[in-house]
Amino acid sequence: MNDLPKRRSRSARRREKGARVPTLADRLEYAALGSVAGLLGWLGIDRASALMGRTWRLAAPFNKRHARADAHLAAAMPELSPAERRAILGDMWENLGRTAAETLLLPRLLAEPDRFEIVAPDVDAEATQAGAVFASLHMGNWELGAVGLRLAGFKVAAVYQQLSNPLAEAFLRARREPVYDAGLFPREAASALKLRSLARTGAAVGVLADLRDATGIVVPFFGRPAYANTLPALLARRLSLPMICGRVVRTGGARFRMEAVPIEVPRTGDVEADVAAATATLNARFEAWIRETPSQWMWAHRKWRDAL
Repeated sequence: MNDLPKRRSRSARRREKGARVPTLADRLEYAALGSVAGLLGWLGIDRASALMGRTWRLAAPFNKRHARADAHLAAAMPELSPAERRAILGDMWENLGRTAAETLLLPRLLAEPDRFEIVAPDVDAEATQAGAVFASLHMGNWELGAVGLRLAGFKVAAVYQQLSNPLAEAFLRARREPVYDAGLFPREAASALKLRSLARTGAAVGVLADLRDATGIVVPFFGRPAYANTLPALLARRLSLPMICGRVVRTGGARFRMEAVPIEVPRTGDVEADVAAATATLNARFEAWIRETPSQWMWAHRKWRDAL
């Protein structure tokens, strides 16, 4: 019997390195994505955004996530009538469709800064030049939050959730990377260390912090216990950096307003309590903003501890 190890196949070696081999379904999905991107590029930003928005508005209510979003909206804002909820969710799906189209056209959007307005009267520009932690939420076109930071003169780093399809992941990452000139990192444990290092050099660290994070803490959110991401507050507290809460509001078509407000981070002798307090304050700001423009937030998220 031969005890020598067998030569591993190329596919096996790639899997061991963490690179998933694209399946036939991946390749078909990637081909469809490329075709859609080509069509949207031919249409241009405004027509592409409108077309995808209209398509999602019509098709998305047949998705099972629609019922979940309606249940979350009804629980969070019980004062709304069924007709008001339907209108909000229709606008929400249109916003998501527009965001999908605009993400594929990010390089073009970057070339048109007149589409963006920045409103941050309470943010101390001098204090943030040494670095800052920017926490945002899935509102408006959240992909453009980093554009506002770039326009304000920051180098921007961020974490994001990778797609399972490696071909689609590479395709979309190539469009996002020009926005994040200080680096774009997958959501994993090692990324927190990289972000901490970059923040110390003066970069703006961006975190989308409104999603369910079962490893975080539980805070009140629309009157119900919800899971909250503590990373922004933890980075700001440990690095003695300001924490800024930001949002992107769609003001009409493919035009946007970026808003930012400071969030107080307590600095007592109890780091854990400080992080919990700042995280609760951050989520309270998220809630206030969502109440202002509920049609621009993603209600299908399982944010709450008892979510469907």
